[in-house]
Amino acid sequence: MPPVDTLIKNTYVVTIDADRRVFTHGYIAFHGGKIVAVGDMKDCRLQAVETIDGSNKAVLPGMTNAHNHLNQVFLRGYNDDRWPVLNIPKAVATVMKQLYTVADRLDEDRSYILTRLHCLEMLKAGYTATHDEHFTNAQKKAVDGSWGAVLESGMRGFLARCIVDSDMVPAMGREDIDVGLAEVERLQGKFNSPRIGVAAGFVNYRFLSDPAHMRRIREGVDRLRMRLDIDMTDNSGGADLRKRGFEGGQVEYYRSFDLLTSPMYAGKAVSVRPHEFEILAEHDCRLSLVPILRQFDGVGLPLHHILKLGVTPGLGTDAPMVTDNQNPFEVMRHIILGQNLAVHREKAQGLPAPEPQHWATAETVLEMATIGGARTLFMDDVAGSLEVGKAADCVLVDLNQVIMAPHFAHRRTLGTLVWAGETRTIHSVFVDGRKLIDAGQSTVWDEDEVISSAEKVLADIVSETDLGDVLPPRLSGQRHRGWTYI
Repeated sequence: MPPVDTLIKNTYVVTIDADRRVFTHGYIAFHGGKIVAVGDMKDCRLQAVETIDGSNKAVLPGMTNAHNHLNQVFLRGYNDDRWPVLNIPKAVATVMKQLYTVADRLDEDRSYILTRLHCLEMLKAGYTATHDEHFTNAQKKAVDGSWGAVLESGMRGFLARCIVDSDMVPAMGREDIDVGLAEVERLQGKFNSPRIGVAAGFVNYRFLSDPAHMRRIREGVDRLRMRLDIDMTDNSGGADLRKRGFEGGQVEYYRSFDLLTSPMYAGKAVSVRPHEFEILAEHDCRLSLVPILRQFDGVGLPLHHILKLGVTPGLGTDAPMVTDNQNPFEVMRHIILGQNLAVHREKAQGLPAPEPQHWATAETVLEMATIGGARTLFMDDVAGSLEVGKAADCVLVDLNQVIMAPHFAHRRTLGTLVWAGETRTIHSVFVDGRKLIDAGQSTVWDEDEVISSAEKVLADIVSETDLGDVLPPRLSGQRHRGWTYI
């Protein structure tokens, strides 16, 4: 046989294929951007243009950030400014002002620079695919900059351009539904590709001034033959629906407007009632969970209600407005702990504990981070598992680090990855066989330039707005929370 492009040998291969095979001393080969072989090392007869010794390393499918807002990286550290969060609706209303103060100053170039920083962080963390829910439309071309950064990064993307027109956002961010759909159609023509899928949505029902607009957006999505994206978050716990005279849950509300008529993206599922998960599964609504939010409100994640339906949801970070880092290992840990919190709450209400097979484990959350996320973003036909014929999207994890030891002949390797793993263990990242991260460093961008450019953009925005008035005064000559800065 002629040589393949890339061969990773002598490695620990976690396939997450249909049989969930793990080759404890295995290999994987890429050619033309596809996986052409994966198996036990004793069966490998291949030669390659590039051969990588994977000793003391593991190969996993690339991970998917299945809920994200790409140009919100400037909100990193904001949680410290607002903590504690005791009233989530009030906290959301407060951050919207700061969000749109910046959005009003984000043209295409600035948005590109900020999102490039966000993409670099995700790639270095082991993400090969991302979601976006873009709803800050104060400047129409800002989304072009964000999605241009995704395209340049080499990642995959399920990118949703949302239409909002309610007083949930400042007037500068509202738009007519037909204008929004025209923008979606423009972006579809510009960005749709084998790596990028463009979707349309409206965040959630509270972001539209007229409930009938939900149906208009659904009709527009169907006309454009794209997916519908709804961030199914009801921080009011149903109170806002009752104000509208609707006594059911948000999923039932969307169903009543004929929004669930074809497979769609359903983000976060905050305040979704247990029986509504059955409705989502019945209508093939693809779920993405953001576990850190359930630490904010102390509710936890009722993951067992989802798993018992045979559904493997995706996992997301929700960007720095919620989660200050893009760390898939942290997200996996929080899923397990979030379910535990939900079970304790349900037991206090007299409900039984989940069946053993419906508890999250290291294997469960690794599936959610890979094939679950790929399915949520409608990419599972090409990504999410290491199988012959699929795209060569994978990460090489360095196991020869102190946080990964001891592993007891790898009997605890996967458990340690979930419970102790960190982004610094990511050695290399491939998408379509192209190496985007090598030995922890970007092959696409100058990392120092990416960071310094983002800092400059934000320094300029601070000088142009009143944002400096709400930032922590941790500057020379200032005091903050009893500390003195000299």
